[in-house]
Parts: sequence; C-alpha cells; structure tokens
Amino acid sequence: MPVNTHMKIALFSVGLAVSSALPTLAETVEHQTQFSVRFGGLEIGVANFDIKFDEKSYKLVGSGKTTGLIQWFAPSTGSFTSAGQMIENQLRPAKHKVSVKERKKKEQSVLLAFANESVSDIQIKSNKPSKKRVAPAYVPVEAKHMAKVLDPVSTLIVPMSGQDAQSGSKVCNQRFPVFDGETRYDIQLNYKSTKPIKTNGYNGHAYVCQMRYVPVAGHKKDHRSVKEMAANKNMEIWLAPMAGVSVFTPIQIRVGTKYGRFTASPKYFGPKAN
Repeated sequence: MPVNTHMKIALFSVGLAVSSALPTLAETVEHQTQFSVRFGGLEIGVANFDIKFDEKSYKLVGSGKTTGLIQWFAPSTGSFTSAGQMIENQLRPAKHKVSVKERKKKEQSVLLAFANESVSDIQIKSNKPSKKRVAPAYVPVEAKHMAKVLDPVSTLIVPMSGQDAQSGSKVCNQRFPVFDGETRYDIQLNYKSTKPIKTNGYNGHAYVCQMRYVPVAGHKKDHRSVKEMAANKNMEIWLAPMAGVSVFTPIQIRVGTKYGRFTASPKYFGPKAN
C-alpha cells in the first residue's frame, strides 16, 4: 500500500469516533484540537479541527496536510466541515463536506446532505474518474445503509450524560454506523483502560478504547486493504472531555499496521483561543 494511502488512513482515523447523549449546555462551547501525525518517529502530517456547539446545534471545521519529507513524495491537503442539530440529546447531522487534493493533480470532494436521520443527497466531484462500485465486485450500497447513520466528521463529538461520563466502559463500549459517501461501515469501540495524558491546554485523563473497523457495504469484496483493516486489533482511540462539559473528543489515535505504527498525538487540546 503506498505511503499516501497510509497517510489518508491515519488522518481520517481521527474522524472515527462515536455519538451518544448530550448534556444540557447553558452556553456555547468552542474547542480546538491540533494533532501531529507520525509514522514511527517521523512526522508525516498535521491535522486541526475546531468544534462549536450548544444544546441546539453543532459545527466542526478542520484541515490536514502532509509535512516533512513525505511532502516531497506524497503532497496532499484536505479540509472538512460538518454541521447538524441536537435533537432528543443526540447528534443529527445535516450537512457534511470533505475535500482532498493530492500532488496538485487529483482533487476530489464529497458533499452529503441529511434529512429525517437519513442521507438525502450525495455529490461526489473528482477531476479524475473513479471506478464504479457495482456488484459483483463491490458490496452494493442500499437505501437501508444510509438510514440513521453519522458522517465521519460528526463523530468527533462524543457527548455523554450524567454519571456515564465517569465510566470508561459507558463511553467506549458502543458501536456506531458511519457513511462517508461511498462506503458504509461500523466502528466498534471497547474500553481498555484509563490513562493520564498531558498536553498544551489539557492535563487530565483519557479513556482508551480499542477500535475495530467493520465493513458493511460499498467496499470491494476480498480487497486486501479492507481485510487488513477489519482484522486489525491494534487500533486505539483515546477520548478526553472538553473543558467544563461532559462531552468527549479524540485526544490521541494509534493505528498499528504491518508496516509500523501511525499516531495522532495532541499539540494542543483545549478551549479555542479568541
């Protein structure tokens, strides 16, 4: 698998999290996270995202790019935006957009719209045509696969309510449906441990969750990369609470592969600076 493919997997793993029940918020919360993405000891990328939410709505805006020596061989940049509402203490995405540019040649964007808890519109634009994902080579995406799903970016918000926020098993032991515009998959989280973590803006604990990728539809049958991701038991997501509220977001990601370990470690985690 090429380095740039690994880079995209590492960056977008930041977006593989969860959603639950939201506490009542009296004020708008604005949070910022800055990640350094590394392969072994070498920094290969950076990722940043801002979260803004209250008891009625949420919005996430972020970006990522390759850095260092990798930039010479596999230059790429990406940006994302997701927004939605809070209804009955749950996240309900309304719109989602991701744009990726590689080597100043390939550009692609995915735009999703949601209505009644389901995907209502999909727009995929690319300056290079992609292979059609049709049977029998691919598992077909059906209408049922786009109902009651989350976009990958909305899952960066992990709200909990009451005493559940004090339990690592409550936060982690969940399974979440995700649709990214082409593929439908589940993310299964299971609690492993609670560990201290310190970075600029935060000094506290994080819940360490084992993360598993479960393909559902849209993927190529018997594809090596899909099989490797589904079989990978060496993926972790660390969730920490945002300041002043019982709402969690990723503070660290670890993805082990047969080629080595990718990590997304925090450079800053805390309230957004004005």
